[in-house]
Amino acid sequence: MKSFTIKCLTFLSALTFALACQPPDCDRQDCGSCGNACCTLKFTLFNKSPKEAYNDMTKALTAGGADGRYTFIAGSDNTKYNISCLYQIQGWHTTLQHHYNDTLNFSIYGNPDGPASSSLVTAFSISQIAGALCDAGQNYKNLVGYFKGLKIPYARADVFGCQNPNP
Repeated sequence: MKSFTIKCLTFLSALTFALACQPPDCDRQDCGSCGNACCTLKFTLFNKSPKEAYNDMTKALTAGGADGRYTFIAGSDNTKYNISCLYQIQGWHTTLQHHYNDTLNFSIYGNPDGPASSSLVTAFSISQIAGALCDAGQNYKNLVGYFKGLKIPYARADVFGCQNPNP
């Protein structure tokens, strides 16, 4: 019985590793900050107005993103309302092993402290599976990988969850 238990634990450990976040950018694990594993980052996009950022981001999600596993779900043009969030986008990302899906939400604003040709984006990723307490860094990877794939110069700031283990 003990041998069977050890074999089962070894198998489950190997399975967990195989399904976990694949480097790079997996060093920012979250363990349930949002009641589930999540990550919120803020990006300043240089040389892109909010409308250009919305169009480029929507196009990239629709095309599958840099790794081909991003999906565009919906977008919203809020410019007709008198609110600071000009555009919103929702998407999904599927992990490398096609085992887990995560929901992505993006809110795009003008940059009050920068030129009109720059944008602020609040980016959020949350694990879709209920009870995902520790994500092995996947939600952080979803966001950083997506913005790297846009090939737009940016600056990044931590907001919530997925905190830097070496501040």
